[in-house]
Amino acid sequence: MKRVLKYIVALLLIAVAFMAVAWFYSTREVDTYTSPTTPVEVILPESRVIKESYTVTGYIEAEAMVPVVPFVSGTILEYYAENDMNVKKDQVLAVIDPEPYELQLKQAEAAYLAYEATFERVYNLYEKGAATKQNYDEVKAQRDAGKAQYDLAQLQLSYCYVDSPVDGTILMSNGAVGSIGTSESPIAVIADLDNLIVNLKVPEKYYLDISSNNETLKVNVTRKVNGKEYATTATLISVSPYIDPTTKTFSVKVKLDGDVSLFRPGMMVDVEIIYREEEVLSLPQSVKKLDGSLYIVAEDYNGGYKAKYLELETLLGDDDYFQVDDKYKDTMFIYRGQSKVLDGQPVTITEGY
Repeated sequence: MKRVLKYIVALLLIAVAFMAVAWFYSTREVDTYTSPTTPVEVILPESRVIKESYTVTGYIEAEAMVPVVPFVSGTILEYYAENDMNVKKDQVLAVIDPEPYELQLKQAEAAYLAYEATFERVYNLYEKGAATKQNYDEVKAQRDAGKAQYDLAQLQLSYCYVDSPVDGTILMSNGAVGSIGTSESPIAVIADLDNLIVNLKVPEKYYLDISSNNETLKVNVTRKVNGKEYATTATLISVSPYIDPTTKTFSVKVKLDGDVSLFRPGMMVDVEIIYREEEVLSLPQSVKKLDGSLYIVAEDYNGGYKAKYLELETLLGDDDYFQVDDKYKDTMFIYRGQSKVLDGQPVTITEGY
């Protein structure tokens, strides 16, 4: 009987202990863990001008580069051409030794005068019926040939004075006193430095953008030297009507505007062709993640915020900004911290972190 009572007392003690432990755990305060939200910075779209353009490197050329080539050969006795010298049309740049051509002119003149005298004599006889038509035709042909040789000799003598064929600036002076001038080698190269152009090769994918907007295109020409930038505008002159099948490019020619004194033929420049420009609602390209996706901030059912993935239609854009539809003008786009969020993830809007 005593043993039974001991068991009963032991069971009661165990039950009381169990109930005490249960009461303790049920009444104590328990700390619960809540995962922290991701801090993000947001930005609203703003209105700004966005331009779509293509930039290509090219070399400046003179619209007309004219080589000055002697039409006769001989020793250059006088040479006046100098690099960067401004010249006028018909200005003498060099004199080729005229003596051989003076002698040639005297010879041609003597022959012509002899043919002329013979022609006059036969003509008088022919008019009186004392010479045949054949004799008349023969001496007339000789007289005309002699006159042509005489005229040619005069022309060749005039070519000893090598004139500038155009107004312009001498880019290269290749002659010197004592050297030989020939028709195979120019003694100078002249260009009109007020009319400079750039010939460009543009990839095929820009053909419709440029050819369909050629009346509204804007062109900027920039030259960078030692950290300094020199810029001017240009006018579109022509767009090639075909694509080169070997390079998949087409030709574009532009002409520099305004003061071009800081630009010279041969200089390398960057040419920006702006084929579309518009003021639109936009965001910086930096709101996008590396994969091109972007996120906005939306309210969740607890009154907090969560990240929401948004897929946008491709509109106008450049290297720095891209256009968004006007319906997103009051939408908060995640500007910083977007690389750490996923769709539906809780976020906290901060001023910086």
